[in-house]
Order: sequence, then C-alpha cells, then structure tokens
Amino acid sequence: MTEPATKIDPRFGHRTLDPLPSAEALTAFYSDSYYALVDANQRAPDIARTRRGGVAADDQSRWLAETLHEDIIDVLRTHAPGRAVLDVGCGMGLLLHDLAAAGFVPEGLDIAPDIVRAVTARGLSARAGTLGDIARDEPGARYDAICWLSVLEHTIDPAAELATAARLLNPGGLLLVRAGNEFNPLQEAAAAALGKERWWIKSPDKLHYLNFEAIDAMMCAAGVTPIERRSDFPMEMFLLMGLDYLADGAVGEDCHRRRVAFERATPPEVRRNLYRAFADVGVGRCTFSVGQKRESGGAL
Repeated sequence: MTEPATKIDPRFGHRTLDPLPSAEALTAFYSDSYYALVDANQRAPDIARTRRGGVAADDQSRWLAETLHEDIIDVLRTHAPGRAVLDVGCGMGLLLHDLAAAGFVPEGLDIAPDIVRAVTARGLSARAGTLGDIARDEPGARYDAICWLSVLEHTIDPAAELATAARLLNPGGLLLVRAGNEFNPLQEAAAAALGKERWWIKSPDKLHYLNFEAIDAMMCAAGVTPIERRSDFPMEMFLLMGLDYLADGAVGEDCHRRRVAFERATPPEVRRNLYRAFADVGVGRCTFSVGQKRESGGAL
C-alpha cells in the first residue's frame, strides 16, 4: 500500500494531504464508509469502544472523565469567563455529560443528525450543523469556551474554523484544541525502527497533520493568545519497546490498558506537569492547546 502524499502548508508549517479532497467527497466518505472503518478498528479506537458498548465502553467513559475531561474542566474553571461551552464534533456526548455534571452549560455541535439525535435522547443539548451555520444564522450567539476533541484536523480549513470560533467567543473566552500530534519525533523513530510507512496518514478523512506550533500560529492569526500546551501519553514508546500494536489488535488493547493504568495511578498535577514537559519537546500522542481571546484586539 502506497503512503498517501502530503505537503507542507505554506501558512502554518504543518503537513496536509495533497491534494485535499473536496467537501462533497469528504461528506460522502463520512456518510458511506467512516463508521465501517471504525468498527473494523481502522479508525478512532476510542469511538469503536464506545460503539461496542459493554464493560470496555463504561470503563473508557470513566477514564476520560477522570483524566482528559477533568483536565478540560480544570482549565475552564481557571480561565474561562463564564460557563457556556460549545463542543464541536461532540460525538456521543461524553464530554457534554461531564461538563454538565461539573456545573457548566454545554452544547454539542455535530454535522451528523443521527449523532445529534442520540445525544439529545440522553437529555443533553446538541444541534446539527457547523460553526459557520451558527455565525451566519445567530449573529448574537456567544460562548465562554469552544472545544474540538480530535476534530479540527478533519476540517477543510482549521485556521478558518478557529477564526470563526474566535468571533463567537465572549471577551476572555477560550479555544481548546486536542488533535493528533503527527510527524512527532517518536512517530518518525518508530516508523524507521519498524520499517513501516507512516501509518498515521489517513486518506481521505484526516486532512491536516497538526502540531503545537501550527495550532498556536492559527490561534494567533484568529486574535487568540496561546496560554497552555500539553501533550499526553507517548504511545509510540510501546512500538520502540517492541510491542507492535499496529500489527496486532490484542497488543494494542494491552498497551491501551497500560496507558490507562498509568494515568489513573499518577496524581493529576504530576501527570499534567509531565505532559507539559512532553509538549516542550514535541512528543506525546496528542496535542492539547488552549488559547484566550484578546481584549479589544490587544494582548491579554
């Protein structure tokens, strides 16, 4: 199988698919093929666990609540000017549930009407559409924070997405972006050590291969000041230790369980400081970046 072609984005320095698919082709892919690939463990293992349900799905929900979602809540409590939060690409509403339990007023946004119906059936607030729809149809809509969890890299123009979001923020509002930390040094080392093509390139759906520098630059272009960056567990270390989770799904599940056990056993602030240090050297499976809207176009 030939590795899909990529090129350097001239504005922000990250890699993109080359060529990018059309919006119509992308919509057709998500409608016709995406969830079949998820169920075949070829995309989004976290979504696959949730879709399978049962003990593994319940445990994943608890782990996310205890770690990533609690980290997001901590950032919001510390920096957000209020409690209105929009989760773009809300999926099954796991973050919405945990935000509501913490006293925030969350709303989900997703392009898939079926997903939105599933979320609202759980008693959560969600709508079908895009940020552009909100900006066009509700010029007075404002939020204290807007989040993307593994979503921004799948949009046609992530910089434009962030710019639209910035216009919907209250003064001092936050943008929170979690994305794959692609082409990072451990990924490249593992690809070389195992003699594999770059497995993280996914065509046609993963359009942009983001990193901390690119996300910060996009935020600055949108009038948002980066205030925090963290990564998370560097899963590629397992590959470099000889545990080839790419070749064996059972190995992958074992590596995931070990990562979960590590994060649950590590005190939250120790884990956060470790992941900040990982971000400083560009490693970790995902980026986690926070930016705050400037006051009157100036510095905070």
